[in-house]
Amino acid sequence: MPTKPTGRPRGRPKGAKNIPKVEDFVAEALAGRVEVPEPKPKAAPRGPWAGLTPEQRSEYARKLAAKRKGPSGGRRVGVPRTLTVEQFEARKAEQTIIVERIMKKMAENDQLPDDPRAVEALKESMVILRTQEDAKLKLAAARLVLDFTKAKPTSKQEITVKTAEDYLDEIADD
Repeated sequence: MPTKPTGRPRGRPKGAKNIPKVEDFVAEALAGRVEVPEPKPKAAPRGPWAGLTPEQRSEYARKLAAKRKGPSGGRRVGVPRTLTVEQFEARKAEQTIIVERIMKKMAENDQLPDDPRAVEALKESMVILRTQEDAKLKLAAARLVLDFTKAKPTSKQEITVKTAEDYLDEIADD
């Protein structure tokens, strides 16, 4: 809904222009000296970089980068944040031995899939299920293990088909 006009002019009045004349601008620039403001003095450096030469700063930056990455050059994908790479590898080796035992028992009971690629995928998913701390990865691995090992339940529906004779018998009984 538009507002009512107030009677005051808004903005610049018609006909007013704010265009400087080129001649005046050039004459003023030629007549006077252009003053260039002096730059502000730089503040004193603060923090660990204060008072270091450029070579020392680059050495310090390399040292910080090495500290961030760690001795192995960073954390691999799949290694939990709470464990170092060595701890994770030790845990994975322990769980791989246990998974091998489980796979032997499954083979004795004839519960493994026929495809060797499926057997390998099942083995890796069981290792992930036993070593990871992330709930999302554990659930995905558990779903994969269940897909390989357990048959999905069939839905049971009891359908009764009434024939015309049954319907006529019901009506006759009433």
